[in-house]
Amino acid sequence: MRSIVLGLLLSGVTAVAAPKDLHVYLLIGQFNEADAGGVVDRCYLLNDKSDWVPAAKLGPAESFVKKMLEQNKDVSIGLVVAEAGDAKIEDWLGKSERYWSVRKRAKIAAQNGTLKGVLWFSGNAGTPENYLENLKSLISNLRADTGDSALPFVAVEVRDMPVINAQIAKLPATVHATGVASSGEGCAEQMIRLLAARGKVAKPPSDLKFIDPHVHAMSVNPDGLEAVIKWMDERNVERCIVSPLAHKGSRPQNEAENQAMLANFRKHKGRIDRMCIIEPQEVETVEQAVAILKKEIADGAIAFGEHYGVGLMFDDPKNLRLYEACEKVGLPVMFHIDQNKNMVEPGMQRVDNVLKMFPKCKVIAHAYWWRQLKDADRQLQEHPNLYADMSGAVVPNVLNRDRKFARD
Repeated sequence: MRSIVLGLLLSGVTAVAAPKDLHVYLLIGQFNEADAGGVVDRCYLLNDKSDWVPAAKLGPAESFVKKMLEQNKDVSIGLVVAEAGDAKIEDWLGKSERYWSVRKRAKIAAQNGTLKGVLWFSGNAGTPENYLENLKSLISNLRADTGDSALPFVAVEVRDMPVINAQIAKLPATVHATGVASSGEGCAEQMIRLLAARGKVAKPPSDLKFIDPHVHAMSVNPDGLEAVIKWMDERNVERCIVSPLAHKGSRPQNEAENQAMLANFRKHKGRIDRMCIIEPQEVETVEQAVAILKKEIADGAIAFGEHYGVGLMFDDPKNLRLYEACEKVGLPVMFHIDQNKNMVEPGMQRVDNVLKMFPKCKVIAHAYWWRQLKDADRQLQEHPNLYADMSGAVVPNVLNRDRKFARD
């Protein structure tokens, strides 16, 4: 077998300027050699020099491409092909060279459009009894690294391998947004189905209710919570907690806006509660923060957050003032961590420091805190005042990276 990309390069195909709104698909695995087949209109292929070339000699993918183009005559398709001969499925997992090459090229391709889905041409089964679990891990890694937790994924059955096909057949029942096909045209049918399902709200049974403790809203604006109520009704959310962001419309900038915000919350008392925030630079002493928080509690605030600490280390003295004040008044704190907010080093010792300094303050972790998953697990076990907020795309992406550890 040979790489389709390599075949195109050797045949002297010249790079072209591809459209900027491509529908990009990853084709991963093992392909039959394609010596025949002309150029497919409105289809481009990213070669190993990161140039787009007219797509030709697509082998089993040609019928997929033609059916997808027939379905939508206003789009062009970009293909990222990663063929690996007789490589086992295990060779595509973790931080393998093959996987990281796909990841890199997918990001390059996305500069010219939107990643729409993945086709997996199964290739070498490796260890048959582990095939389905390995396939799940591959899907999880791809979704985590592309930032799309529902990236459509279609697996192609393996010819003359009924044991493996039996495992592939279980995929749609065990992993969301997946399909199984036996041909390129079948792949297109499955992909069309999966793409059509994206964005639809699946309303749970009416007797199943939810509480969402992490919602942002334009709470200051007239009727600023009506969009939240509509969202809650569509998803059977019986109660939510809104945390303000620093910008105008979300957090009051003066007393008149504060009264407008409080009036909005009074309209939805019992369904929508609120958090309050103080930016670290807004107070110079713990006592100043305590006075502000006591007024916020009197006006209905039930927690402090989302605490960002922009440009500060997690245990910066300015942040410590806020934690101490919240402990004194009894408000839980929800914090955010990322590259420039409440920053930490590997091991998250700065988080341990705060949890030990304020053992009576209930602290709720969020965002990139989850990225150091094993330390996060350790901290949850060691600190009885620590809780964890699982909302946001970071959490499922991180948990999917190590499915066994996450499950345990």
